[in-house]
Amino acid sequence: MRTFIAALLGATAVLPALVHATPIGPDPADSAASVPAVNVPSAFVGYRPFREQQAPTWQALNRAVASSSDEPGMEHGQMHSGDETNGDSNHGAHHEEPAK
Repeated sequence: MRTFIAALLGATAVLPALVHATPIGPDPADSAASVPAVNVPSAFVGYRPFREQQAPTWQALNRAVASSSDEPGMEHGQMHSGDETNGDSNHGAHHEEPAK
């Protein structure tokens, strides 16, 4: 502990010699000091204004969806989400078979 305190006091004794280093910039209190010019690029250099895209009307979108079908003659009411041919209405039942 005494070695640490001795090292700390030695570093404190050298500190005033380091404080008197030469300043990098002009004195901030001197109003007549010359200040170097600062070149800052504009934040709007690569700015492109937003342009609204021409969107189709909802009627045109409905026609496009209604006319595009993979199977001709099939309507949305005839589509099935699952296989109903086996008559299994217990879709959420757990299978008791072991995993392979």
